This record gives sequence, structure tokens and C-alpha cells, in this order.
Amino acid sequence: MSATGSLSSSPPSDNDETDLRLERTVAAVDWNALASLARSLHGTTSSRWGDQVSGGYNVVRFLHFDDPNHTVVVVRVPYLPDSGWTGDYVNAFAPQMSSEVAIMRYLTAHTSIPVPRVIHYCVEADGGGVGSPYMILAKVDGVPLSFVWNDMDDAKREIVLRMVVDILLELASHRFDKIGTIFQQQSDDATKQEWYVAPMVNSPYDTDVSNSVSSRTFTSAVDYWLTYANANLERIHDTNFGSKNKIYEYGHAWFMRSIIPALYDPSLDATGFPICPGDFHSQNIMIVDSDTSLRITAVIDWESSGPYPTSSFAQYPLFIVDHPLWEDDNPLRQRNVRDQATFNMLMREAETKKDPAGGLPLSRAFANCQGAYLFEQTLQYPDMFSALYPQLFEYVYGGEHDFSTDYYWALTENGILRKEAQQFEKETEVWKEAFEILGEELVSRSISREEFGAVVRKYVERFSDGGLVSKWLAT
Repeated sequence: MSATGSLSSSPPSDNDETDLRLERTVAAVDWNALASLARSLHGTTSSRWGDQVSGGYNVVRFLHFDDPNHTVVVVRVPYLPDSGWTGDYVNAFAPQMSSEVAIMRYLTAHTSIPVPRVIHYCVEADGGGVGSPYMILAKVDGVPLSFVWNDMDDAKREIVLRMVVDILLELASHRFDKIGTIFQQQSDDATKQEWYVAPMVNSPYDTDVSNSVSSRTFTSAVDYWLTYANANLERIHDTNFGSKNKIYEYGHAWFMRSIIPALYDPSLDATGFPICPGDFHSQNIMIVDSDTSLRITAVIDWESSGPYPTSSFAQYPLFIVDHPLWEDDNPLRQRNVRDQATFNMLMREAETKKDPAGGLPLSRAFANCQGAYLFEQTLQYPDMFSALYPQLFEYVYGGEHDFSTDYYWALTENGILRKEAQQFEKETEVWKEAFEILGEELVSRSISREEFGAVVRKYVERFSDGGLVSKWLAT
């Protein structure tokens, strides 16, 4: 998953499935044990549970302590996996939570960016007797910016954007030598903590393509995105065996890979890679908006965050970006145009003040971020492909060209993808023969290359020696 977040970033599920996950999770947790642990850490003897909120990945409950300050803490529990907290699932999840904690503690120790204070957490499958991994956080003041953003006037939105710019500039000032994720370890001096960059953490919801960049760290934005794009091409090649549309999808993916060197400026990463929030959206920015105060009180949800290419970091906050599924006449489009212009102005002012002779690299990157944004959203989120890919192609070639009539035919008829087009066309005929002989129960329309090979080898005696399937097996 991109560290810059997506307009469509929740795991795929309908309301019934979400309700079922929530019900299963709540039933599996020993909430009395969790409350007892929290009381022990706080040094109080009584508490009560308050509101419960469910999101895309977690259940959040508020625990109220009966102390003179009426302290409230936030308890966050990940949804119970369908198969339970198996060893493999915990091995994938534990580093993810550990990294999120490490990043929040790094930001607390080294920056002025407001983030929730981590009181305690546990990544073990049973939570030390609780029944689940969990995290206990100090409650922050305010409401999500998403609750109030649409009703704010231009003057207030400018104040918020100025604070957002300050946060981003401070994040950008802390650079790391690799693209990956951050973990924490004890230093030789027992009183100090050290942070280091390791390979990214695989989310349980990630695909094989996104996991392709999780096995190692990177020192180049181009290398990182080429690895991702190559894995996407491999996915297309190895899935949906025999599909008539495979070369069309492959051509799209090949085009996207080809533009990577033009989208990522290596000079932006000359001093390292900044910490990029995993989901810098308005629901994760807490704000107090009263008659006497307008301020950001915390940035929450640092899952899937870490050092990332500057071109990926320098993209507009998602709450001032058009949703791909909006109609052309959506009134929020014009507001976003104004907000992006305001953001650019504030970024130039702040960056100039911070480094008058620096040449405004971040300001330029933000002002020219459309290409990298469209590329990353299109590559990483298939549900947004149909809405965003035409915009990406138009961004590269202008509005007079169309992929299907110009670029596609040039690539596949006589161009560099001619051999792939011929291969996929032959495989379509091979699939048809197998389908006619074995039926849809054995040869589905979404069968992978590996599955197809296994099936036709198992029933090889049903195919004639001179037939297409037998020839395909021989090669």
C-alpha cells in the first residue's frame, strides 16, 4: 500500500461482512482484562467503557477512568482474521503494529508534530491474556477534520492548510537513507532508543504485487516503482490464463512502467527519504475549532507509514484532491482548485522562510505532483483504474491521443509487445480447447497459468496428441 494513502483504501468488504468482523472481534476480546490492565498502568482502581467506533481495520473503544482528571484512553483492537490469529497472520501483523508505534515514538521524540502518545501495546496473538493484539493510546482533543472541513470558509481553510504545510515541512526535514519502514531498538546505552529502517511491512490485506516491494529496502524511487510495476506485469502474465483482454491490460501496465523514470526526480532524494504518512486524509487529522482556537491537535493512524520517495511524499493532502468518481460539474472541484493554489502559496512562503537559498524543491514537487499521484493511485488501487488511467494517459500525451487506437496498436501490432500479443492470442485458443473438453468446473475463466497447467497435466489423456493443449504442454 502506498504511504501516501488512497481515496479508496479500506479493505474490500460489504456492510454485512464488516458487521460480522466487528461482532466476532468484540466477542473474542476480554474487555474486562483490557480495562484491568489499563487501570493498572494508569494507577487507578475503577473505570467504565464508553463509545465504540469501528473502521476499516480496527475496533476502537474509549475507556474512562474514575480519577480526578476524568482521564480517557483509547483502546484499539484489530479485527479478528477469518482464520483467527494464526502464526502466519501474527507474523505479518506484529511488525506492522510495532512499526506504527516506532514511528509515533520517533515523531514524539524528534519533532513537534502532535501525535497520540502510546501508553502500551502488545502484538501477541492472545494479547497476554486479552484475546487479541491491542494498542492503548492517550486520547487527543478535537474532532476529525473531515467533520468540519466542508463547512469551513476560505479563511479558516487557509489557517488549517498553513498548519498542514508546517507538519509536512517538518516531516520532510527528517530524512532516512532507505525506503522502507521504521523500527525501534534499544541502543548500547540502556537509557536511549534508536530507530532504523527495515523492509516494509506486509499488510494482511496486501496483494502479491504490493508485497513485491516489501522484501527489501530501496535507495532509489525509480528502482522501487520499477519493482512494483514489474510485479504487476508478472501478475497479469500469470493470471486469467487465456483471457482475450490480457494483452490490453498488459499494454496498459507496460505503458505505466515505461513512464516511471520521467515521474521521479532523483535529486529530490539526494539527502534521503522523508517519513510519509500512510493515510494523510482529513479523518486522520484531529482539530479543535472554537471561538478562541483553531488548531490541529494530532495526526492519527500512522499504519503503513515510513520513509518514502520525495515525489510520493510531495502530493496534495487527499482532502483537497478530487475524487476520481466525481461528476465533472461537482462543485467541490472548484473549491479544490482554490485550496491547492492556497496550499502552493503557503508552501512557497514556508519553504522560503526555512531555506531562502534552497531553490524551493518541495514547493516545485507539490506544484507538479499530478503525474506521480495519478500513476501511484492507478497502479496500486485497481478499483480506481478505470477512472484514473485515462487522466494519466492524457497527462503524458495530451488530450488528442487515445490509448486504444494509437498507443495500443503501435505496441502490439508491430511494436515491442508484438511477441506478448501473439503469445496471449495462442493461449486464448489453448484455453478454449481445454474449456470445451474439461468444462467450466475445471477450467474457469479466471484460472491462473499455474492452475491451468496443473489441471491439463492431470487430465492430459483427454487431449489429442496434435491438439493445442498438448503442444502448449510440450513447450
